[in-house]
Amino acid sequence: MRRRLTIRTVAVSALIIAVVAGAFAWLAVAIAQQRDAGERARRSQDVIAAALLTQQRLLAVQTSLRGYLVAGNPDRLAEYRAARDALPVAAVELLDTVGPEPVQRRRAQLIRAETLAYVNSYTDPVIARTRAESVRAGRALAAASDGPLRARRLSGTIDRLVDAERAASVRLAGDVNAASDRALWIAWIGLGLCVAALALATAFVARRIVMPVGRLAGAVERVRRGELDVEVPEHQGDEIGRLGAAFNAMARALEQSRGELENQNTELEMQAIALEERSAELAQAGDEARAQRDELEHTARQLALEKRRAERYGEFAGRLAGSRSARDLARVALDTLVSAAGADVGVLYAETWQDDSRWVRAAVLGLAPQSLPESVVAGGEGAAAAAVRAGAVGAGASGLRVRSTLAGETELRWEIHVPLRHGKRPVGVATLGGIRSSEFEWGEGATLQRLAGQAAVALAEAGALDQRNWLSQVNAAVLDGVREAIALIGRDHELILSNTAMDRLTAGRPISWQQLLARGEELVIEGKVLERYTAPVDDARGAPIGQLVVLRDVTREREADRLKSDLMATVSHELRTPLASVLGYAELLRTRPLDDAARSDIVATIHREAKRLSGLIDDFLDVQAIEQDRLVLARKPFSVSDVLTEQVGLFGGQSADHHVSLSLPAGDEPILVTGDRDRIAQVVANLLSNAIKYSPDGGEVAVSVAPALDGGRVEVSVADQGLGIPAQAQPHVFEKFFRAERDGAPRIGGTGLGLALAHEIVLAHGGEMGFESTEGQGSRFWFTLPTA
Repeated sequence: MRRRLTIRTVAVSALIIAVVAGAFAWLAVAIAQQRDAGERARRSQDVIAAALLTQQRLLAVQTSLRGYLVAGNPDRLAEYRAARDALPVAAVELLDTVGPEPVQRRRAQLIRAETLAYVNSYTDPVIARTRAESVRAGRALAAASDGPLRARRLSGTIDRLVDAERAASVRLAGDVNAASDRALWIAWIGLGLCVAALALATAFVARRIVMPVGRLAGAVERVRRGELDVEVPEHQGDEIGRLGAAFNAMARALEQSRGELENQNTELEMQAIALEERSAELAQAGDEARAQRDELEHTARQLALEKRRAERYGEFAGRLAGSRSARDLARVALDTLVSAAGADVGVLYAETWQDDSRWVRAAVLGLAPQSLPESVVAGGEGAAAAAVRAGAVGAGASGLRVRSTLAGETELRWEIHVPLRHGKRPVGVATLGGIRSSEFEWGEGATLQRLAGQAAVALAEAGALDQRNWLSQVNAAVLDGVREAIALIGRDHELILSNTAMDRLTAGRPISWQQLLARGEELVIEGKVLERYTAPVDDARGAPIGQLVVLRDVTREREADRLKSDLMATVSHELRTPLASVLGYAELLRTRPLDDAARSDIVATIHREAKRLSGLIDDFLDVQAIEQDRLVLARKPFSVSDVLTEQVGLFGGQSADHHVSLSLPAGDEPILVTGDRDRIAQVVANLLSNAIKYSPDGGEVAVSVAPALDGGRVEVSVADQGLGIPAQAQPHVFEKFFRAERDGAPRIGGTGLGLALAHEIVLAHGGEMGFESTEGQGSRFWFTLPTA
């Protein structure tokens, strides 16, 4: 065979590939078996956990039921309801978790059925009898029914299911260990086979290729030194053997050629003598040789000229390629055209992508720019327009003048116009003029036209690039200007483009594009609720490009919906309490005869609750007025110390457990501020009410007023020794409808509007409001007002 070595080499490579592929395939199968055994073991553990949870919830139902029947405590009824609702759910989850094994699945179905029967036929009727009649009746019904027996049977079924799953789990754990050992042995055996295959391939290459090639290289070196009688062994029948045979044949041919060359040298010496005899004859042909030499010199000059032109074209193309903008291209093009034409001055007009009806002045050389028009009509009138229409270099005066410092204005001796055409479309014109030479060399017209064609192509491409860049910038500005986060994701989930909002959203967050393309209209990322819109995007031919993803932050909208729900709940709760009191006492006055003292107490209660109801409504109206910027303040000077004295006197008698004190600056001078007296009184009343309300155990409430440190202001503060504000709630204290939650503390009523209204009223007066608070140690609220 002519390609025996190639076939053997390919066979050895195929053997190595087969060994490696087989080892990896064998190892992959072993790993897959190990993973499958591990997954089944994990599923068995999930089944055990679900069964134990079901048994735990069954025990909770039994315990809460017995506790309720024994103690008759209604609190145990709530525990029973929670356990009763959770038990069927746990049974359903157990059924969903059990695998396809028939025995275990029948047990899980029996557990679910027994669970529902236990609750519906035993525990619920016992609870219903107890609530309808008495605890004694419930106990009697529980003793007469078979509920405890059902519970024991259900618990026994769960135990059998758990025991079976545990046995299966132990068996599966053994399968996992066996699969791990098998994978390890396969890995070692595969490694050994790979090493053996590589060693075999190395020995084959060394014996069949490296050693024969080394012998052949030594023989070549001897031939290079002049030893042409060298031979190499030809015993191999493969490509290396044929190469040795060819080398031997070449060496024999070289040795034979050396003898022939020696014979030819002898013949050449004899021919040299004959040539000398004919030299006289050749002298007679000298005139003909000189004529041929002149013709050759003319041809060489033409070739040199063409070479210079080609070099100029290449240099011009390089300069155009190195220019970055249309202006740079125009300057390079005009400079090259002026140089090629032997001109002294020139101007170039070219089209722009913004307006193709006019050509703008793109470059000027040797002329005053202010003497030239900024733009001309594309294809207008004159010699330049005629050259453009003809599509060739044309002559004609356009009235150009060259202004110099010494000679003043100088006329051009000649003037030509070179059209710039991109294919058949004219894209501009260059006007060139000469001062020093008397006329233009028309033989260079073709060169100018070719250079102008190169320049036209470059200018057209630069204009298209500028237009594309401008459109890209416009698109980027539009995308970055919208608030929505926008991204275009390719078919392979690679990012094609994104706007600034998307970059800010994904910066520093572990978000994948697959997550953004997942189904669903909403996405939650680090507490932000994002409304998601996706749509496929195709190119102009209809081929799919990727998916457009638009994310809109609707966190505030969702928060507004939540606040709206909280507001409705708060309003319904806070308004219902005083309204219920008013309606109840009014009904009492209407239907029952009462003495004067009882009637007076009821009327006072109705009046107090009605005032409370009116205050709540006023708070809601004030919030609406502030949000609509309709809060009107009656600003005038008043004594803030008088307002504090009134409010302290009003709240001081409301609670026997609290002592409200007032600290005023020394002296009899009143502290005057400018503002709405009633609104400031509302702020102080709110702070005092909160101080008393959030000090349920009583204590000192200290009110003080003093000039602020920055001057021109007065600071009022209200301090208490109550519950304080938790640290996590402090940033939200002045938000509308916010209520601080305290672990283990009873909920204190209120709408969450008081501090928000007080804060907005103080700000509307040009003041500031703040607080210091430590949970469990009390709070101090303060605000400032400008002095009168």
